[in-house]
This record gives sequence, structure tokens and C-alpha cells, in this order.
Amino acid sequence: MKKYLFLLFLIFSFDLFAQTYSIPEPKRPKEIDVEKAKAAAEKDETSETESEFKNTIKYGLPSEINELLDDLLKNEDPRFTNEIYDLFQVSKNPQIKEKVLRYFTKLEDPCLENYAVEILIDPYDTKNEIVKAVFQYVSKVKTVEAIEPVVELIKSENEDYFNDAISTIGEIGSEKEAVFLVEFLDRDDLSDAQRQTLMRTCGKMHAIETWDKIVEILENEDENSFVRSYAAEAIGLMKKEESVPILVEHFASTDPNLRQYVIKGLINFPDIVEAKATLLQGIRDEHWKVRQESIRAVKELKLQEAVPYLTYRVEKESEKVIQNESYSAIAALNSSEGNEFLINQITNKKVSDAKKQKVVEVLLKEGFAGEKEILELAKEVVEDDRRKSLRYAIGKELAKNPKDSYQEICLMYLNSKDSTTQNLGLDMYKNKKFAAAEPKMQEIAKDKKANSTVKSRIKKMLNIEDEPEEKK
Repeated sequence: MKKYLFLLFLIFSFDLFAQTYSIPEPKRPKEIDVEKAKAAAEKDETSETESEFKNTIKYGLPSEINELLDDLLKNEDPRFTNEIYDLFQVSKNPQIKEKVLRYFTKLEDPCLENYAVEILIDPYDTKNEIVKAVFQYVSKVKTVEAIEPVVELIKSENEDYFNDAISTIGEIGSEKEAVFLVEFLDRDDLSDAQRQTLMRTCGKMHAIETWDKIVEILENEDENSFVRSYAAEAIGLMKKEESVPILVEHFASTDPNLRQYVIKGLINFPDIVEAKATLLQGIRDEHWKVRQESIRAVKELKLQEAVPYLTYRVEKESEKVIQNESYSAIAALNSSEGNEFLINQITNKKVSDAKKQKVVEVLLKEGFAGEKEILELAKEVVEDDRRKSLRYAIGKELAKNPKDSYQEICLMYLNSKDSTTQNLGLDMYKNKKFAAAEPKMQEIAKDKKANSTVKSRIKKMLNIEDEPEEKK
């Protein structure tokens, strides 16, 4: 009798516990995205591929299914959502469970919300890899029913779940949860790493209700350096103008990490003179991380007044990463002064080929200026084997987004005796199908001395069949 009563107590306790939370109703996957399905189908090797995939999902070994799921994830292939959903319901394989969760996370499909919430209510007997995938899933599909169990996991301070739970609340929580996180920071038993994670998440939530408390943390010099830094970013993300003088004041800090995050905060105030002035001064900061953050900020905010600072950095900078960031920002800002400077970098004989490579890359990416000079430079290096590195770099960039104006260069690359150069010419041809290039391609395809890989590519592109004597 006692045993029977104890069992009833356990059942009653479980029901009471389960009723504390709201679990979403089970549902089937969303309607398949027709355009994505069409794009995925175009990558099929044969007309039988789709049915083969379905059979693998239904009857395949776990290793075969996992390999297929990897490919479907990579290609964002949504054609098999119903089959994969049904597989999830019957599979006991943890790796399959995890990959199916990641698959529906990628598709942002809420069909597994009921499973995910149930796992978060009681994750302790589930493999950590699956629980981690569940956190990422509810974050992506914005499962509001997950908020309460995730908050409970934060309160439990279980190290296996703490960081993922905090990050998840940052994605799905509201002002209420942001206030909870800030108040949670007052606990004395938190590690520095936990406090840092909490503060970064508070910033993501943009909760103005927490502004006073976060300013207090920023101004506390006894606080952990990174917690203060993330606090600087957080008050900026709230976009309250009262944050600007506070952030500018802390730009005088001796801590470069804090100065870097002050810049991250100030980027949210593009129309305030004091904020813009500090961003410009950040380009001159002694620490390279602060310079980098400031350069990215002026690029994002389209501050053309930054161009003289940036051109100076290109000429004087010892850190290559800052030099490259400066080139990228100058090209994106599209000022007459900046464009003239970059074009001069291409045409100036004293500028190294390594720098020219970066300038070609940023100018072609932005597409505002320099095309004529880049094509002239390509002609200059296409037959100069001493400058192969620059030749390859230019060819690679031209092939990314070929234009009709690249036809002559495409032909020049195909005329090279170097197979890598020829392959870059084929890359340019692939997307534009330059008619003038085809006679030369035909010639290479018939040349017995030509590189076999180049010949094979040409035959596929032009649908050329092997001569009878070439067939095995």
C-alpha cells in the first residue's frame, strides 16, 4: 500500500511540475519553400537523386542518414522536411536527433518546438550535444514557451547549461528577462566568465529599463574589465542620447578593451557630433584593436570625413590588418579623394603588388571606381611570370562578378601558357559566356599538349565530346 501511495505521489508531482510550463502543440513542418527547393534540385547529380534521398531517410543506416543530413544542411535543401520530421519521431540515434534539430534550425521551422521545450524543462538525462542544439533551435525560431524553463536553468547555475541558457534568453526574452539578468549580476557567487556572458546578453536585449543599473556597472572601477567593456556596448545599443557623454568620458580610459567597446557603443549615435568626433579620434588610437573598431565604425556610418585619417593610416600603418581595413573603408566611402588615392595605389610603380592586390579586391567589391585601371593592370601582369601572384589575385576577383568589359582580359588569360591563368580565364567565361572566347577554348580542347584539367573543363562548358581515339 505504501509503495502504491508513493507511486501516486510521484505521478501527481510530475503532473504538477509539467503543468507549470506551457508546451507548444505538436505540428508538422512548414510548407516547402518552392524557390529553395528548385535551387536544391538543380544540384542533383541525376533525375533519380531525389528518390534516392528519400529512400536513404526511410531505410538508411545512421551513418548514411547523417552524411545525407550534412549535405542537406550545406545546401539548405528543404525538399525532405516531412520525411526528416517523421524520421525524428522514431529515431533513437542521438547524432540523428542533433542533426535534424540543426536542419530545422537552419530552415527556421518551428515544427519541433514541443520536443525542444520538453527537453529544456528537464535536460539532465539528454546528451549535451542535443541540449545545445535545442538551445540554438528555440533561439532561431523564437519559441516564447521556452523562456520560463530557460530562466530556471539560469537560476540553477548548472555549468553545462548556463552560457547557452543566457545566450538563448538574449534571443527570445523580453524586458522582463533583461531586468532579471541585470539583477542576477548582483550575486556574489558568479564567476567572471558568467558575469561577462550575462552583460553581453543584456546588451543584445536593448532593454532601456536596465540602463541605470548598467551605467552603474560601467562606472564601477572595481568591476571586471570585460564586464565594464560589455556594459559600454550595452548602453550604446539602447540608443539613449544620455549615453553619449558617459561613453566619451570613458574613451579616456587606459584600458584598450574598454575604449574598443566605447566605440561599439558610440556607433549607435551617427547624428551626434561628439560621438562622431570620438570615432574619428579612435582611428588614431595607440592600440590596434581600437583603431580597427573605429575604422569599421566610420565605414558602417559612411563618414566621408574619415578619409584623410584612413589614407594616412595606409601610408604609415605597421599593422597589416589595419592597413587592409583602411583600404576597405576608403573604397566603401566612395569619396572623390578616397577613390583618387586608391587608383593611385594601382598605377603607382612604387606601391607593392601585395598592396595592389588588396586595392583591386576592395575596388571591385564596391564597384564605385577603378575598373579601367584594374583592367590595364591585368594586361600588364598577364604575361609577366614574375608577377604571377598579382595576376592570379586579379583574375580571381574579376571572375567573382564578370562584366562584358572583361572579355578582352578573359581572352588574354586563356591565351596564357600557364594552366592556373587559363583556369581563371575559364572562371570569367563561366558566368558571362563571352562568344569571342570560344574559338580559343576550342583550340585548347584540341591541343594534345594542353593541361588535361583545363581541357576537361572546356569540354564540359562547350559540350564537346571526346574524339573516338580519345575514348577508353
